[in-house]
Amino acid sequence: MERKQDDILDLLVRCLEAWLTWLEEDNKSLTAEMEEKKWRIENEAYSLYENAYNWEFTEKWE
Repeated sequence: MERKQDDILDLLVRCLEAWLTWLEEDNKSLTAEMEEKKWRIENEAYSLYENAYNWEFTEKWE
């Protein structure tokens, strides 16, 4: 009976460790996803600014 309890406890520990690992990996994924969204927003804002600047510059020289 004691061995069964040890096996169950070992299984429980391994399940909790796997769950913790999954949560850590998921957190890394979410962090990377948020950084990518931030980069895309910054890139889009820069592109809009650059287009507006180029248009303004072209208007003045025409």
